[in-house]
Amino acid sequence: MRRRLLSEGAKELSYEIREIVKKANQLKALGLPIHWENIGDPIEKKCQLPDWIKDIVVDLVKTNRSYGYCPSKGMLETREFLVKENNKLGGAQINVDDILFFNGLGDAIATIYGLLSMNTRIIGPAPAYSTHSSAEAAHAHTAPITYSLQPENHWYPDLEELENKVKYNPSIAGILILNPDNPTGMVYPLDILKKIVDIAKRYNLFIICDEIYNKITYNGAHAYALAEYIGDVPGIALKGISKEYPWPGARCGWAEYYNRDKDEQFDAFCRAIPRWWKSAPPRSPR
Repeated sequence: MRRRLLSEGAKELSYEIREIVKKANQLKALGLPIHWENIGDPIEKKCQLPDWIKDIVVDLVKTNRSYGYCPSKGMLETREFLVKENNKLGGAQINVDDILFFNGLGDAIATIYGLLSMNTRIIGPAPAYSTHSSAEAAHAHTAPITYSLQPENHWYPDLEELENKVKYNPSIAGILILNPDNPTGMVYPLDILKKIVDIAKRYNLFIICDEIYNKITYNGAHAYALAEYIGDVPGIALKGISKEYPWPGARCGWAEYYNRDKDEQFDAFCRAIPRWWKSAPPRSPR
């Protein structure tokens, strides 16, 4: 070709969760037995969608209005419900304009990272969830920046490492949290979450928190929502219904923006997301 087609960041794209399937098939071809698991699709684990959801879908299929456009940010009634649910927590308060629906969280993640300036970085945990790390690497055209989760300490983050990387890398503008974490399964204690927010506040950063597994915890663990501990730091929570109900095929994810009034640049970024999302081509859902 007369011009290079791939960006420099393309070589950083990876999805280990799916790439391991290729390795398994190679082993299978050699005659080794493979025991297949699927942790991302609860339907494959014999979970069933509740009948009341199926009934609603059936009714909607018969409604002509279902085949037209809906409001760009999502149905108003749904956003009003989510506002009430969030504001019950008593933490950061939002309104209907602080919620934006996407075609799954993969769409949200690609949109948010894609809108960042190339020299603006988001530091995320390692081991990484590849949807985030690949999107961050692709937008920056280089390897993702990460902070360590420590296997010897319940997979809790190395806060000293996190702060040092933030302190000495001025390109970092945000901290990514996955709570509960994927792939480790760790659920953050509240005191650690507050310490991460304190780092963000002292270095004038914002928080992104992926909460797709927020309602799936075990053994008495409680996954705190970002709104409960973020205080007055700007932040974006990413949520969806694919694991909770479970309905991964719904491709229904949304972002909630907190404390937009605390930072002019953050507010401008949040206002740009729906404009960018409506004009960009469809992306892979999650």
